[in-house]
Amino acid sequence: MWKKSKVTDQTATGQGGPSEAEQEEEKKAGIKKRSKVPGVMITQFIEVLPEGKSTPDFLRKPIALTIQEGKLAIFKANVCGDPKPEVTWGRAKGDMSDTETFQKKYDEATGEYTLEIHRVSGEEADTYKCYAINEYGKAICTAALNVIEVGFKKKKAMEQLEDIGRGRVNQNFIRPCVRPSFVLGSVDPAEFRKLLRKRKGVDKEEAVKEPGEIDERFWEIIMSADRKDYERICAEFGVKDFRVMLKKLSEKKKERQEEQAKDGVMIPYSDEEEMKHSLKTVGKKLIFSVRDLKAEDAGLYQVDVEEVNLFSTDFKIPTVDFIVKIQEVKAKEREDAMFECVLSQPWPRIKWMGKNATLEEGEKYTITVSEDKLIHRLLIKDCSQLDKGIYSAAAGIKTCSAWLIVEADSDPASHGKKKTRKTTQAGGTGLDLGKLAQEQQEKLAKERQEQIDAANKARAEEERLAREALLAPPPPDTGDGDSGEGGDSGEGKDTGDGKNKSKSGSNKSNDGGKSVGKSVGEMKDSEKEGDDKKNKKSTDDSDKGKDAEKERDDKYKKSTDVSDKGKGASNNDIDPNANGEGDGDSKGRKGHTGPLIPDTVIDPNVKSGTGETEEYIDAAGMHSVRTRQGPLLKDTVIDPNGQSGTGETEEYTDASGKHSERTRQGPLLKDTVIDPNAQSGTGETEQYTDVSGKCSERTRQGPLLKDTVIDPGVQFVSGLSNIHALIGQPAELMCKLSNDNCEGTWYRNSKKLTADDGHIMSRDGANHKLVINRCQEEDSGKYRFEADGRKTEAMLNVEDPPRFDPDDLSAFSQPVIVKVGNSTTFKLPFVGREPMKIQWYRKGEELLDDNTTKIEKSFTQSRLLLSKCQRKDTGEIKIKLKNEHGTMEAISRLIVLDKPTAPQGPVEVLESTASCIHIKWRAPKDDGGCPVINYNLERQQVGRNTWKKLGDIPGVPEYKDNDVEHGRKYCYRIRVVTEEGVSEMMETDDLTAGTLAFPSSPAPPKVASAFNNCINLTWSTPTDTGESRILGYNLEKRKKGSNLWSPVNPTDEPIQEKKRAVTDVVAGNEYEFRVYAINVSGLSEPSSPSEFIFAKDPKNPPGKVEDLKVADTSYTALSLSWNKPTEEVGVQDEAKGYFIEVRQAECIDWTRCNVTPIILTTFTVKSLKAMAMYWIRVIAINDGGEGVPQDLDNYILAMPPPVRPCFTDNKMKSFMVVRAGNSVRILLNFEASPWPEVTWLKDDVPLLKRVNISNSESSSQLLITSSERSDSGIYTIVVKNLVGQESFSVEVRVTDDPKPPGPVELEENVPGTVTVIWEPSPDEKRDDHLHYSVSKRDSTKGSWSTVADRLFNNKFTACNIMPGREYHFRVYAKNDMGMSAPSESPTWGSERRKDTFVVNMPAYKTCDLRTAPAFLVPLRQHTAPKGYECYMSCAIKGNPKPRVTWYRNNISLNTNTNYLITNICGVCSLLILRVTPKDWGEYNIQIESALGRAESSTKLTVRE
Repeated sequence: MWKKSKVTDQTATGQGGPSEAEQEEEKKAGIKKRSKVPGVMITQFIEVLPEGKSTPDFLRKPIALTIQEGKLAIFKANVCGDPKPEVTWGRAKGDMSDTETFQKKYDEATGEYTLEIHRVSGEEADTYKCYAINEYGKAICTAALNVIEVGFKKKKAMEQLEDIGRGRVNQNFIRPCVRPSFVLGSVDPAEFRKLLRKRKGVDKEEAVKEPGEIDERFWEIIMSADRKDYERICAEFGVKDFRVMLKKLSEKKKERQEEQAKDGVMIPYSDEEEMKHSLKTVGKKLIFSVRDLKAEDAGLYQVDVEEVNLFSTDFKIPTVDFIVKIQEVKAKEREDAMFECVLSQPWPRIKWMGKNATLEEGEKYTITVSEDKLIHRLLIKDCSQLDKGIYSAAAGIKTCSAWLIVEADSDPASHGKKKTRKTTQAGGTGLDLGKLAQEQQEKLAKERQEQIDAANKARAEEERLAREALLAPPPPDTGDGDSGEGGDSGEGKDTGDGKNKSKSGSNKSNDGGKSVGKSVGEMKDSEKEGDDKKNKKSTDDSDKGKDAEKERDDKYKKSTDVSDKGKGASNNDIDPNANGEGDGDSKGRKGHTGPLIPDTVIDPNVKSGTGETEEYIDAAGMHSVRTRQGPLLKDTVIDPNGQSGTGETEEYTDASGKHSERTRQGPLLKDTVIDPNAQSGTGETEQYTDVSGKCSERTRQGPLLKDTVIDPGVQFVSGLSNIHALIGQPAELMCKLSNDNCEGTWYRNSKKLTADDGHIMSRDGANHKLVINRCQEEDSGKYRFEADGRKTEAMLNVEDPPRFDPDDLSAFSQPVIVKVGNSTTFKLPFVGREPMKIQWYRKGEELLDDNTTKIEKSFTQSRLLLSKCQRKDTGEIKIKLKNEHGTMEAISRLIVLDKPTAPQGPVEVLESTASCIHIKWRAPKDDGGCPVINYNLERQQVGRNTWKKLGDIPGVPEYKDNDVEHGRKYCYRIRVVTEEGVSEMMETDDLTAGTLAFPSSPAPPKVASAFNNCINLTWSTPTDTGESRILGYNLEKRKKGSNLWSPVNPTDEPIQEKKRAVTDVVAGNEYEFRVYAINVSGLSEPSSPSEFIFAKDPKNPPGKVEDLKVADTSYTALSLSWNKPTEEVGVQDEAKGYFIEVRQAECIDWTRCNVTPIILTTFTVKSLKAMAMYWIRVIAINDGGEGVPQDLDNYILAMPPPVRPCFTDNKMKSFMVVRAGNSVRILLNFEASPWPEVTWLKDDVPLLKRVNISNSESSSQLLITSSERSDSGIYTIVVKNLVGQESFSVEVRVTDDPKPPGPVELEENVPGTVTVIWEPSPDEKRDDHLHYSVSKRDSTKGSWSTVADRLFNNKFTACNIMPGREYHFRVYAKNDMGMSAPSESPTWGSERRKDTFVVNMPAYKTCDLRTAPAFLVPLRQHTAPKGYECYMSCAIKGNPKPRVTWYRNNISLNTNTNYLITNICGVCSLLILRVTPKDWGEYNIQIESALGRAESSTKLTVRE
């Protein structure tokens, strides 16, 4: 089972309940709120939140982790809230003060809070809490950290050992990794067996179940088992009530589905790749796949097998994105097209797609990547119409796409001819991608440097702390007598004054006053012998300690950890001046008054004087090396209180790095250090580290010997680097050694270099440099520098790319200005290695020699001559040089000057009055390369032939003509004047001066506020100002009940602003207002009256509505009812209306259902989404404003009351017969709430895709447009919802008129009987309901009579056959559709006839009108433009009428609604209303009847 870890409970296992402080805080808080994220608890501190503020909440909460010991655990969370909450972390049982282990981070870019736990161990396994707090509330969520421990843990084993020894063992959990040797060493085996038996009993007690309770394992097994195995599983677990079990099983499956959908803990997956997540089994491997990756798919994935977490992995998605995306490219045929993009991170190769196919490097496509892997390009060569389409680039999960549009050649002369290959290139972003990539690379380098600096700073801080901890003195020995359990005596105690109560004194450990150095002798003797061992000498105890230690080493295979503690307990370093103080370890010499001398060991295999090197730490905390000049002497300890010669064992490390043991034969002597340069007896204190890793101090009485340092030799601090140099330019190779006094030698291509070769070789201390002043081609090669047997190499590449002289390039870059029709020249010298490719471009298109263009090329320069320049030639001129070493470009600009174009219309009339006409137009589209100086205007009065020159006006496209007559019409001509000449004219339409244009009516005035003596009004400007500005407004009022409007302001003093305070009102009266707008033409029509408003002081808002409830619900609407709020004088007034607001559960914004307040206390909310959750509230309103909203207590589901599914049709057919080729339609009506899930099955399996299912709220329809015999079967509809389910089955039989039986034969097996035998009908094998009927006619009767029916075999015996008569038999085939044509039998018997008069009538041949299907007019080829309709037709014949079927690419079109198919009087047609490229293909029509089949085909080509 795969899942993304998520805490499903608010309190994880082992967390316990909230603390007392939390309980007190919750009591003070007040309001608990529901979070959108499950498992988050929100507490709101105040009852009503200010507008726009919110309590904290989690957008993403931390998930539970199961991590292997020693790995990195990361909890991540995202929070929201206003104001921004403060996020803190905590844990249920433990401290988080260790900043090295617990690191809290915040990413401002993503808003993500992170808690990192480094090198997790069993001590960090706990439940962690994340708090988000602001001034309005707090949000809390939890996540559990489970740690998988690996290997044996000595510390925990010792803690459990001590707990077992004190009788505090946890009987519910004994670690299986605790070695039996530790348990047997501290507890009697019999007692341990009792503990095990007690544990076994506890398990049995826990396993006892209550009567009738079902084991949880039963549900886990049966939920994943098949239905056929239910009975066997129930029998194994003793489940007898099968019905109750099935009911509970369905509930548990439903809970699991809801849990997956609601909390998202379990990830649903399938064996197929159609779902988002899929799991496949390949051999012994399980492959888990995630489709359509998105950023939210990143996270921690866990594998659970039988509720046990086995594996966790942090799945990350690369953060690469597109800085510059690919752009749409328009290219011409036979031209190259370029797509290019820039990434945010270096990416070796992105995925290019073209029309849903992956593109690879080849002759058609060229894919390039820049050196920094940021710029990616796709070049499509020789574009054709087949190349157009959508191209996309994918990097990680990011994609971008763009169109490639290939434009066809518009020259009709080249139609049908093969076009020449073009050397131009279309596309590109037009940006300096190199500069963008360089900026991004600098940004990435800066980020990497910041990370490196932060890591170096953290590492330096760790080293500083380590040195401080190493130099810090050990904690003082307090001499607490109660804790001194380690020593040579079994019960030795050390009092606080440092005096020994036992003979030997006890050593103190550094672990908080408690000694863990208890010897095994004490551990055994203290329990077996008791206080009798207290009076023995320390020597005896020491001997016992050694014997016990040897026995334990043999028994436990020399366990290093335990033996270390045994040794630490048996070593005694007694200082006569230390008053009994010790540290519990003989190697810690704290308190010694004399210096330590180097330890000397007598080894018969080592010669005297052989040197041995060891490391030590001096007083300054520095590591040094010293060499012994002879073998080590035996350690001697001076102990005035002890006997000389007491044995003591310690570990040491020899020169080869091996650990060994040695035993002292006497007390330690004072250390003596010989220093020839120092005075004897000078005291010096230093720290050193003993074999056990503890730091101690000792004081030297003499100087140290000189340290011996091994020189590692000369090293390269920095080596040579590959360089590229331009020919003629200097080049420099440099490296740095670790020694300043070392000489070296330079080589080129394995040849030693000297100063005579023209190279400058220099040395500046440890830096060695080789300088080549002017690089030539022969200087290229591999350079090597050797020093003291070490070497470093690098390549020097001398290149000669195309280059321009800076002065020539500067002159070339200046724009070239030329008048239209003249010629111009561009020339630029260059240098570079031959061969050189020279190309000239104008506006991105390569120039070739023609009538107006000539290109001259030489070895040192190139010239471009352009003759008869036109204005359209204005643009960028570029020269491009390319050789094997690089490419160089230079850009200039050509400006061709010409006359400007005419001004652009239409002319806009800004003002038209009796005294002026103010017009405005647009500047010319092309100014000819020169700025506009003036506009030349002429005016003509309509009706006259003369034009009046108005003169030139400055270059502003606007003119105000004040010399006009009222009512006259005028026309204007406008020209543009520049330095190059005058443009063509633009003539305006006829403009009338002084036309009366009144403004439109303003909107009704709005009441801003009302008081007893004043009403404040506002209004807006009218939409139509009448082509002139508004001069002011007139305001009128009318009292309610009156027909007279009275002015508010004097008519000759218009109101300039769009507001007015009306003070001429009477308190208590009700008024309405209207406004007029005034322009130069006069008054507008009055506006619509405003709403009636009372002249009285504002009221208090109403209170909350009462008894709000839901009266009825449906899928799209719900009905509400409530009571009016109560009135309180001076607090809340009567409500005059109500607003209803609704909010979906996943939204935070409220939507108002009614625009205007309603008066009634009922309302129906409509246009709801079915099965959606909504919050509803009602707001009362009056003149004083809106009251406090009243919310419903719970959310409302948009659904009617629950109804179990049931079918409403009284007469439902359970059987139906359909002729093959006809449609099958089953319509069933039902009633269910909520909306049910409707499933159709055929013979208990899902339906085929050709069956159409249409579902509605109360019905479901099954439709087969053209049925076949294979559609026969039992169709079952299952209607299911939350309340229950109902099903109904309909048997459908698709058949056709049966074909007649084969030839009929007659036999006489018994006299007086005739056996009729016939061949079966061809439909017998396809129709299991087919049967036969036999009819008989004899010569004495003229009618046919049925003698047998419903025969399912091919034989029938007819009785009562009379001799002397002729008998005829007919056999019919029958099915549910009808009866076939008869099969006639031969005549049976002979009739006795009398001679009669015989008339020989001529035989008439029956005319057979049946014809086989055939085409009178076949289909013809069609070519249709894209977007137009296409009509195909043909003429057919055939009797009986053949069945017609249309196909496209061998796919039937008869049921496709995109095609209109008709068959009228033998003319079959197919109509495509709107042709698209998808309709391209082969179309054929098949006609079929019982007499045969015919086919005609055609091909449809879609033209662009």
